[in-house]
Amino acid sequence: MSLSSVIDRSALVVCVGPGGVGKTTVSAALGLAAARAGRKTLVLTIDPARRLADALGLDGLDDTIRRVPLEVLGPENHGGSLSAAMVDTGASYDALIDRIAPDAETKARVLANRVYQAVSRSLSRSHAYIAMERLYEAVEHGGYDLVILDTPPARNALDILDAPGHLARFLDGRVVSWFIPSAEKPSGIGARLVAKGGQMAMGLLTKVTGETLLDEIVGFLTVFASMRDGFITRAQRAEEILHSDDTAFVLVSSASPSSADDAAWLRDDLLGRKVAVDAVIFNQSFVPVEPEAPHQLRVQLPTIDTDARVRAVEPAADAQTLAVARAMRALREHAAADNQRFQRIVDGLVNELPAQCRRVRAPRLDQEVRDLPGLDQLAQLLLRGDQPGYAGP
Repeated sequence: MSLSSVIDRSALVVCVGPGGVGKTTVSAALGLAAARAGRKTLVLTIDPARRLADALGLDGLDDTIRRVPLEVLGPENHGGSLSAAMVDTGASYDALIDRIAPDAETKARVLANRVYQAVSRSLSRSHAYIAMERLYEAVEHGGYDLVILDTPPARNALDILDAPGHLARFLDGRVVSWFIPSAEKPSGIGARLVAKGGQMAMGLLTKVTGETLLDEIVGFLTVFASMRDGFITRAQRAEEILHSDDTAFVLVSSASPSSADDAAWLRDDLLGRKVAVDAVIFNQSFVPVEPEAPHQLRVQLPTIDTDARVRAVEPAADAQTLAVARAMRALREHAAADNQRFQRIVDGLVNELPAQCRRVRAPRLDQEVRDLPGLDQLAQLLLRGDQPGYAGP
C-alpha cells in the first residue's frame, strides 16, 4: 500500500519515531495531504511542539480542537478539512470528567479531589491514558474520516500503546477493591482473606500517609469505581482501534546514526508486538543535488569535464568563472557523497522491515517549515518520495 493509500484508506494513522526528526511536522504534513485530498482530518499531537501552531497558521495549539485555515492555499481542497489539537493532560482529564460523570455532584467531587489533581497532572502514564481517551473520542464520536496521532518521542510512544490495557487491568484489579468500601460482608475463606488484606493495607497507609490523605485516596477510588465500567469499556475499545485493519503505523526517522538507532529500537518493539509498520519516512535524509528537482535523490554524479562544459556555453569564460563552476561541482559531489553515506544508514534500518512497508525519503529543506505553504511543500515531497526504488536515480 502506497503512502497515498495509507492516508486515503486509513481511519487512524499513528506516527512514531525519535525526537528531533520532525515527526510532528511530518504528521501535520500527512494530515494536510489527506485534507487536500478531500478527507475530514484531525491531527492530534501529544508532543508539545509550539512551532507547529505557526506551521498550521494558528494563533496557538492547546486542548481545544481548532480548524486550520486551508483557504490560504487556494480552493483545491476537494471538500476536505484539517483540524488540530494538542493533548493538555490536566485540561483533557477535566473535560473527560465533565463528559462522563453521572451527575454534577460526582463531577465536583472528582475535580476537587487532591489525589485526582495529582494523578491527572503529574504521573507520567496519565498522559498516555488521557491520550487514549482523546483518541477514542475523536475516532468514535468526532466524525472524522482520518485521525493522525502524533506520539511522544521514541520509547515514550509505546506507553500510548500499552495505556488501554494498563488502565483496564488497574481498574479491574484487587488492589482497587481493597480501598472501596463495600456494604456486603465477605463470605468464604478466600473473600475473608482478601478483606483482611485490605484492612492491613489501609492500616499501613494510614500510618504512612495520615488519615486525611488516605480519606482522599479512598474518596478518589470510590468515585472512580462508579465510572469503572465506562473506563474499562473505552479502554478496551481504544485497544481494538489501535489494532484495527483501518489503523496504520508510520515510523518517522532521519538518516543520522543516533536517530536511526532509536528508530530501529521502535521498529523491533513494534514488530515484536505484532504491530505492522505500514510506512517508514526518512525526513531530511538527503541533500538535493539538482536544484530544479529537490525531490530527486542522487548518490553519485556522472563524470564530466567541468571546464569543457562551461566553455561549451561560454567560450570566452575566464579563470574566475571556471573556478566558480569547479567549486559548485565540488559542492554537488560532496552532497552526493553525503547522500551515499545516509543511504547506508537508511538501508540498515529498512532491511529488517517487511517488503510491503513503504519507504519514503524527504530532502533537507532550505529552511524550517514555518507556515502552511511550507507544510504543503513538505506534503507534496512526501507523496513524491513514495515510489519504488526509493533511492532514486
